[in-house]
Amino acid sequence: MAKTDRTGQTFGRLTIIADHGGAQLQCRCDCGRKGSYPRAITKPSYRGPKACPWCLGSPCEECGAIIPHKGRMPAKTCSEACRSARAARRERERYAQIKNTDDFKAKRADYLRRLDAAMAADPDLAESVRKTRRRAVRAWRERQLADPALRGKYRMRARQAEQRRLERIRSDPDAYAKHLRKQRAWYHALSDDEYQRIFVSAREERNRRYKNND
Repeated sequence: MAKTDRTGQTFGRLTIIADHGGAQLQCRCDCGRKGSYPRAITKPSYRGPKACPWCLGSPCEECGAIIPHKGRMPAKTCSEACRSARAARRERERYAQIKNTDDFKAKRADYLRRLDAAMAADPDLAESVRKTRRRAVRAWRERQLADPALRGKYRMRARQAEQRRLERIRSDPDAYAKHLRKQRAWYHALSDDEYQRIFVSAREERNRRYKNND
């Protein structure tokens, strides 16, 4: 028995534009996009989509681009770049929620103690950790240099935090004396390479950047 030609009929947002009698129908969505859909869309019992994936899609949580619908669980992002950005944003939000809790502070302090002990026992590990930290600091500084507003914001915040820290230390003579001893011990323990990197190279780099920004 020949199948009824469904050309011109509309189901949901889909209008059939070509019916060759097979299992697939060529349809055009109200938005103008064309595609193949199962002949079952013509049946009253059909529970599948009756619109194109873009009309059924959802916006990317990072850039807002429409993500075509491809299944029951819609994607949250449209690309790997947006996926990474979303993951980083969610992690920042999670950190902001827990950073001031007693439980997190205790775990963080314990982690730092164990890391310091491991670094003291393993010079290679210590150097690897320092390199990782230096890379992170350089990347952060480059971001700030590329955004004057961001740089000004964090420089002000850093100055305020340091001022509060010094005021807290100086208010306690014993703590201040201990702080000075620790600073002097750290300074005298620097190797020639460390001194060159921290004081000489860093100062030359700052001067170079200031000249380039003028």
